[in-house]
Amino acid sequence: MQRHHFAFIVATVATLGSLYFSEVMLYLPCKLCWFQRIFMYPLAIYYLTIMLTNREVNRLFIGLMAGAGWLISLYHVVLERIPNGDAFCSNDCLIRWVNYFGFVTIPLLSFIAFTLILVIQFVPKRTAR
Repeated sequence: MQRHHFAFIVATVATLGSLYFSEVMLYLPCKLCWFQRIFMYPLAIYYLTIMLTNREVNRLFIGLMAGAGWLISLYHVVLERIPNGDAFCSNDCLIRWVNYFGFVTIPLLSFIAFTLILVIQFVPKRTAR
């Protein structure tokens, strides 16, 4: 199984998870969540496309999309963790729709997904010595 297959799984689970939270559970995504979706959804479609066409991964595209999403999700997580973080976001960015184990929130899940995609795509493979 190639690296982009794992990245496809991560991007697809993140995409379906965000759709589940908004369309099934009816949680309203904040402005920062929308921006994270803008960068995650195309990754799922892109990885599916390259798997179906057997093309090489465009690392620049992945780096830009996942990198931008990673930065936005990092900012969102930091806003959640600092006192009075709502002063920096006026669109209900700090509503914790989920809070698994007392710290796992939707922005943290997004941050983890973008981190995994970047690690999967850009950390060099180990070679046998």
